[in-house]
Order: sequence, then C-alpha cells, then structure tokens
Amino acid sequence: METVATIVYARLRNVLPACEAMPPQFASAFVDELRGVLEGPIGKLRGVVAQQRADSILAVFANDSEEKPDHARRALHAAALAVYETAALNERVARRLKEDSPPRISLAAGVHLGRVEITPAAKGNSGVVRAIGESVEIARVLECTAPDVGWSIVASRDACRAAGPRIETGRFGSVALPDESFVDIAQVTGLVPQKTSRSSPESYRALRDAIATNQELHQSPVDMAAAASAAARGAALHFSIEGYRIQRKIGEGGMASIYLATDPAGETQVLKVMRIVGGDEGDHLQRFIQEFALLAQVQHPNVARIHRQGFSSGHAYIAMEYFSQGDLRERIKRGIDGDTARAYAAQIAAALHAIHAAGIAHRDLKPDNLMLRKDGSLALADFGIAKHVAMFITDTAHDQVVGTPYYLSPEQATGLPVDQRCDLYSLGVMLYEMLTGRKPYYADTAQALLELHIRAPVPVLPAPHQRLQPVLEGLMAKDREQRYASAQEFLDHLARLAP
Repeated sequence: METVATIVYARLRNVLPACEAMPPQFASAFVDELRGVLEGPIGKLRGVVAQQRADSILAVFANDSEEKPDHARRALHAAALAVYETAALNERVARRLKEDSPPRISLAAGVHLGRVEITPAAKGNSGVVRAIGESVEIARVLECTAPDVGWSIVASRDACRAAGPRIETGRFGSVALPDESFVDIAQVTGLVPQKTSRSSPESYRALRDAIATNQELHQSPVDMAAAASAAARGAALHFSIEGYRIQRKIGEGGMASIYLATDPAGETQVLKVMRIVGGDEGDHLQRFIQEFALLAQVQHPNVARIHRQGFSSGHAYIAMEYFSQGDLRERIKRGIDGDTARAYAAQIAAALHAIHAAGIAHRDLKPDNLMLRKDGSLALADFGIAKHVAMFITDTAHDQVVGTPYYLSPEQATGLPVDQRCDLYSLGVMLYEMLTGRKPYYADTAQALLELHIRAPVPVLPAPHQRLQPVLEGLMAKDREQRYASAQEFLDHLARLAP
C-alpha cells in the first residue's frame, strides 16, 4: 500500500566505546536501555517500526483515512523525545561508571515526509512493517547529514510545515543530492508548549537543553550559506551515502557520477554513483554491478582497490581508492621520458596480467582509466565495460563497437568477439603516446579513425625510441594472432631489452 507518511531514521553514535567501557554486570541492561531509547518514543507517538538494529531504527508514522493527518507532528515529537532519552541514558551511564569523562552517546535523526510503500511484515512481527521508497532513503540521508551540520534532528521543510506550530525550529538550509536536486531542511530545536499541556515549562526547557547538548557531541556546525553556495557550484557537501560525506563532484561518466568523499572512519575515497530510480537503467545497472563483481576478484598493486558496493538513496554506488595525483592523461600532457614510459607500460601490463588471469578483458584501456598514487605507481581503474571473456557471445551483439576510438583494437572496431589481446593493443597505443606525446592515429570522424585502426600500418617510433619498435609491433599488430599471446610475454620481452 502506498501512502503519504513521515519517516524517522535515527541512529545512536559512539555506541561501541560506551559498550567497551561498560562493566560486564551492566552490559545486558545497557543493551536493553539502548533499545528503549529508540523504541520507547516511537511507540509512545504511535509510530511503527520498519527496521531496527542495535544502534538504529527506521519508523513510519501514518494516519488512517478517517483521521486528521498528524503523522508529521508525531514523528518530530518522537525524534525529539529520542534525543531526550539519549541524554538521560548518558547521565545514567556516568553515574554507573563514576568517571569524570565517560563515553557519551549522541543521537542523529533524519525526518522526511513523502510517499512511501508500506507492507506488513512476516507473521508474528506485530507492529512491524516493511517500508520502501525514495522518501525512506531521503530520511536516511538527513540522518547522515545531522553530524555534518552539527544538528541533533534534521527534518525536511515539508515535514516541519505539515507538523504545524508545535515544532520549534532553528536554522535552515538545504541538502544537495547526487542528481543535483535539493531537499530544504530545518533544524529541530524543541517543542512549543500547548495551552492545554499538562507538562511543566521546565520539561520543555529540559527537552531543548537535551537537544542542544546532544548536538554539541557532533562536530562543529558548518556555515549553511557557504554550503549552499558550494552546492550551487556542484559541490554536494552534505549528501551522504551509508555514512559517507560527499566533498565535491569530480567527474561524470556515461552512466555514473564520480564524487570525492570521506568514509565513516575519515578516509578519503572515491564514490562512483549511479542513479537507479528512473526505471530505465537496466543494462547500465547490470554493468555497474558487474564492474564491482569483476574488480572484487582481483587483488593487485596495480589494480585500484575497491572498498564496497551498496545501494542507498535511490542510487547504486561503488566506493574505491582515491588517487591524489590524477590520471595518466594529465601526466602525458606534462611529458614523460623514455624510462618512465617504459616503467609505466610494465605496470600497466602487470595489471593486465592480473585481470586476465581472472578471465577479465578490460576492453576500454586508456590513460583516463590509469590512476597515479603519491608513490608514483599506476593503478588500473574503471571496469565499466569489462567482462569475462566467456561472456562475449551473449553480452555484446555482433557489430556493436564498445570502447574508446583512439585506443580501440581492430577486432573491436569491426565488432568481432574479443579476448585479452584487445587490451594489449590498447597498451601499445598508450606506449606510443607516452613516448611521443601524441596518438598514433588521427582522423576527422570516428568512422575514419576506426578504419585507421583496422588498416593503417603500425606507427614507427622516433629514433630515440627505436629499440622499442619490436615491442610496439608485438602490441599493435593488426592481426591479434601476431601480437603477444599474453601480458606476461610482453613483460618478459621488455625485460630482455637493454635499458
């Protein structure tokens, strides 16, 4: 059933240090108290649990058709109470541990109103539902944003408007999403007393104090005006995926956007993000998932390290190693001496040997896909159109050209099935480019360029690099049967040549 509801996603932070500091005799009670911090306010305000873990909860607040809609007010009230209960738990922990500076738990909550699909959970799980939809994912995003902006509760402006005057708000801003859309947000700072309220003014002040204290446990607030300006420049500073904080957008591919991000441990990584909510991304999504599956098989110093793959906020993403020195294309522009070009070619071949041993042909080898680390080593990345050689008959239709025209092998240019030797041809093109500073073939049209790959002779290296001409011939032979049989054969030949 699809309905309009308000979603609360709340997560307790710094739980592990608190657990480790807890004496064994208190451990069991502490776990129960953690659950109560999350469950208690949800149940009290008639929310329904959609997902719960030891440190987080996803809850749905909805109304029956005959009821006056008050789900937004109840959801925000529950989020505020959860922060209050977290502060109370910290006080109890401090008394038990009798320490001056005990570990302190904080709570971050994201609240969003929108359409959500709700279905009952399995029998026996009364009071539990299954909730899916973009609104659910946005609530998760807002929770991840809370520590970044230094707020306890980040609520969408739609949720706050629907909740009415009972919700006290502070600062306002916006969260940028990878698809370059925005969600307006508000800082929830407390509740406004009703005239008929039975609660004392002191209880409302205590709630505000708890929310303020809780957000002090987050990092310092950012300047929301500066953040909005940065987001307008394409730097989606506050959007997070599964705890990753996006720093800025650094690239755009055929099917994905590339972001520089910080993982929950503070390590800089690269997120390759593909939006999947449109419904027409089937082939691209399959390739995207396949890229991770292929890379995960290979552990080699010259292949980019992949940390994880996941789905969040209507997107698929791959988290991978960050390369601070850019790509090989930029390095070629600055000029490369012969010895360095030879060393780079050897590293690329070593990476090819590793992926070929796993049965993978890259099929799009080019300088943009070779990244430089601080130590000067190269790593092969971007396996978006790579595939197992055994897959070529069913994966790529005959006459379909896949790859980058300047580095395409003759068999790819003619749409024939490929094997690993297509990558060796591309390596030859790059070796020529590294040694000379220019590509071996140029043409006015893509079709004319493909014809050169198919029919033009292997280019001749200038005099200073003539000793490498046999190597180039072995890489760029038009007939793949005349090329090196493997990357290892190329490496062996290269090692035998005098420096």
